[in-house]
Amino acid sequence: MQRRVLDYLYNQGGLTIFAFPGEDADYEALEQFALVQNAGARFVLFDLTAKRDGNTGITVNTLFERDLTEDDIKQLEALQGQGWSFGGYSPVNKSEDAFRKFYHNLELLKKKAPHMVALLPGDEPGACHEYIFHIAKAVVIGGSAIEAAAAYVEDSPALQKAALLWLLKGMPNKKVYPKTYKAVKRSFSKSKEFRDLDWKKSPEKFNEALALLSKAEILRKNPLDGLPKIFVKLFFLFFIVIVLLPFVYPTKIDMDVSNMRDRFAERDKLSVAPSFEYTFDGKETVQRIARYAIGRFNAVITNDKMLKRYIQETMAENGYAYKAWEKNNLIYPPEGTVIKFSRPDNLSKAAADSIGAAWKYWTTIVSDSVAYITEFYHEFASENQRQHNGIDLASRQGARILAPFAAKAWTSKDERGGIIIGLVREKDVVIFMHCDQLLYLDGQEVMPGDPIATVGTTGHTTGPHAHIVTGLISKNGNKRIGNVKYKVIDPIKWFYMFKPSSP
Repeated sequence: MQRRVLDYLYNQGGLTIFAFPGEDADYEALEQFALVQNAGARFVLFDLTAKRDGNTGITVNTLFERDLTEDDIKQLEALQGQGWSFGGYSPVNKSEDAFRKFYHNLELLKKKAPHMVALLPGDEPGACHEYIFHIAKAVVIGGSAIEAAAAYVEDSPALQKAALLWLLKGMPNKKVYPKTYKAVKRSFSKSKEFRDLDWKKSPEKFNEALALLSKAEILRKNPLDGLPKIFVKLFFLFFIVIVLLPFVYPTKIDMDVSNMRDRFAERDKLSVAPSFEYTFDGKETVQRIARYAIGRFNAVITNDKMLKRYIQETMAENGYAYKAWEKNNLIYPPEGTVIKFSRPDNLSKAAADSIGAAWKYWTTIVSDSVAYITEFYHEFASENQRQHNGIDLASRQGARILAPFAAKAWTSKDERGGIIIGLVREKDVVIFMHCDQLLYLDGQEVMPGDPIATVGTTGHTTGPHAHIVTGLISKNGNKRIGNVKYKVIDPIKWFYMFKPSSP
């Protein structure tokens, strides 16, 4: 991994959780540390203790109940001072659905301050859904009440598996708190050198140590080639002298589909019915919806001649002139205009019969109900087409890319593909290029249906779309994502090989 890629991944930010069992938290010190994490630009603190108000006018409960709006962000940006503290006097919702809303809001706030701090109540480690420990860079257990801290960790199986920082001066009693003792023993925080770093008096040094640990974890999940391997080995040897490096213990992948909106009933209704009606918003073009309609009904990529004929027939069927509302060779129906799109009678249904299922599958990978394929996989270049190692899926800018299966995420960035995220499981990989925002970091476990990134225009692209590459894992593969080698195959072939039922 290049150093710039390592820095890029670290700078994506994350959440550091603090808890002080048996003691009151030093809010001023927490805010100062949170500010140091973002180089003095701004801090974000989530107070989950239900003991005080924040300064934002938005409670922590709100972050677990609904998505923040543009108006909410404007309200936050209008605040005076260097930070945002979210508080409130009510316990938060512990459901998985509530956690997902919080995670979504976390990603929004990361754009303003990538490194954030959360404070858990010192008497209740299960104040939130256990997934909060999975997304945290580290969970810091501080204070001086060893018995209270040991009991706190002993009562939380999820906390015992987290990247734990035990900053108390003594170790927990092995006989009374065996689970806590085991968790602390395997954590890097058992190192005396690390515990001697006073996070209150020296927040800068403490943050530097956390940054090294985070980068070391990223490097562990992204093995280097050639000479950089030597650097990694020396890095670990040097760093282990100071601290014992923790490894994040991944939880078992949840195979249940997460609670995304059901796109499949809508998809099947539009693809099986002989026609559908589309209500325009004044910004959408007839050309885009026509391309979607032809692809959905017939599983073919449109050319200019095909598109023109279909639009002429559609406009006539709806009682409109062909060039009504034309602007710069595109047709923009006024807001509220309803146009019926029917199956094209002049096009063969052979493609729909052979690859229709695969077409439907790939076009529902994004949360855009009118996404369509613009280019197929071509292994070799020919007179009429370029070499193309995947399929291109046209979608609106910012549409969420949804995980088609449970897997481990790997990310990268290059000049051509832009921001890239790949999903790796036992036998195969699926990679999405030209992303706008990444919603997962390297090594994180992804559940089917989870939003993993958003559609963008990074890299070499003329418009918002996802370039989708599929591959089979092979030691002799000529491509790599993370530490996995693979051989590229046609995404349509991949679909019929693995026969997935839904994203």
